[in-house]
Parts: sequence; structure tokens; C-alpha cells
Amino acid sequence: MMNLLIDIGNSSAKIAISRNRKIIQDFRFVELDTDKILDIINEYKIQNSALSNVSANNEKLKNILIENTSFYSFSNEIRIPFNCPYKLTDVGDDRLALMAAAYYDFPTENVLVIDMGTCITYDIKSSNNNYKAGGISPGLRMRIKSISDGAFKLNEITPAYPESLIASDTKSSLDIGIVMGIKSEIEGFISQYNSQFTDLKVIITGGDSKILSGKIKNTIFTNSNYIFKGLDFLIEYNKQDA
Repeated sequence: MMNLLIDIGNSSAKIAISRNRKIIQDFRFVELDTDKILDIINEYKIQNSALSNVSANNEKLKNILIENTSFYSFSNEIRIPFNCPYKLTDVGDDRLALMAAAYYDFPTENVLVIDMGTCITYDIKSSNNNYKAGGISPGLRMRIKSISDGAFKLNEITPAYPESLIASDTKSSLDIGIVMGIKSEIEGFISQYNSQFTDLKVIITGGDSKILSGKIKNTIFTNSNYIFKGLDFLIEYNKQDA
């Protein structure tokens, strides 16, 4: 059975096709082409679809998914496997999908998911399966753009993990300030959450997580498609009562 998983973020849209809980194909769009979605549905004989959207509402896309698949969305009545004290529409779809993935991987453990996307988000799933929303801070590229927009004669840089905390030029100063600043922020949050939740599992995901991969101790770095694991699981979880 083929599932279509769609993640619309602030800067791009990602699409994956799964079968038996495995991603068999994925696509990335700067701007989502709804006609392409219909082509994908027909080509892969899609039966179910799930959508995470933190960008502008897209009624045309929703209608295509509703008319051609069994559609699951956080804006509809959808069952989630953890207790959420907020209205689903008051929390970003991406954060809820990541919590579903955390539940799938660690259903009885405390889990902190850190998503390094346009913004960096911190979210907890407790061992008794309560969702606790954490902070949101500017992401890597947002910080770079903020500096380049505000500093005269400074172009946007391609960030890299610094080899030293002593800079040799402006570029290395920015790498230290931005990349190491994010690393220190994340380590600080992990330390504080560790003091509140015993045996905390820490998962770091998102498109910019690779720059810190292996640089933060006692964490699990997963690929940027972790959100798809959550969407795929939610389809199967909701189909049980269909």
C-alpha cells in the first residue's frame, strides 16, 4: 500500500512515497506544483496521504488529496498517539509529526526532538506520552541572513563547523559565532531538559542538522526525513479505526 507524505515548510516542500514503512522515493520543490502531486498519485497508485503544512493554506492541494486518496491532516480530526494539551491547530504540524515519530521509536521513554530547520524547535514527549512544547529560536540560515542584512558590505556565507574558536578572518568569525552559538544553545537546552526528564533520549533532525552531526555528545542524529516517519506512522495509526 502506497502512502504519499507531504511536508510543506517555510522555505521548501518535501514529498516522500512510502511502502511498508519504508521511503521508496522522495522529491523536493522550492514551490509546490499541485499538478505534479496529481501525477505522482496516479503514477504510484497512491492510496493514503498525510500533510504537514506550516506555510500558507493550500486548498487546491487539500482538495486533490481528499478527492484522490484517504487523506490525513492535523487540520482535520486525526488521532495522535500521545496526549496533547493544546489545540492541534495551535501547534505547528511539523512539531506534531515529529512527536509521532518519537512515539514510534521510543513509546515508553522521555524524548527530546530538536529540529534544525528555518527555525530551531525543541519538543518533548514524556515517558507517559504527554507532549510538552519547548522553545523556538532562529535557525542557521535565518541567523546568517540577519547578520548579512544588517551588516554593511557583508555577503551571506556558506557556514562550516569551525576548526578553532580563534578566528582568522570575518568568515571564520561568523562560523564561530553562528555555528558554535547554535551548538552552545542546543547543549544548554539539552542540559536543562536532562535535569527535568530522566534517561532522556535526544534526537536532532532537520535540514541543517548535518553541520553538527557527531559534534554533540549523547544525541541521535537522524536525517531530515524524520518528519516523514511521523506522518507515515500517523496514517497507519488512524487506519486502525477506519
